Amino acid sequence: PALIAEKLPARLRAGGLRAIEAEDHYLRIHTDAGSDLVLMRMGDACALLDAVPGARVHRSWWVARGAVEGRGRQAGKVVLTLAGG
Repeated sequence: PALIAEKLPARLRAGGLRAIEAEDHYLRIHTDAGSDLVLMRMGDACALLDAVPGARVHRSWWVARGAVEGRGRQAGKVVLTLAGG
């Protein structure tokens, strides 16, 4: 979404969104072109991602559906493998 993309450096704007990870008061936006931190709340970012295929899989993670390459279990927990590791 444009409101998230405008907060990213230009080199990351062209990359496809893979995931968003909360880190304290910041979000690490993961794209095909790399990742960077932006100042934004997870709830606000998720509201902007309403039309993007993906889901908030944990309180600190949102994952794009197209970025998931696999899933499995480790120690009884579901683990998703994303494109690029």
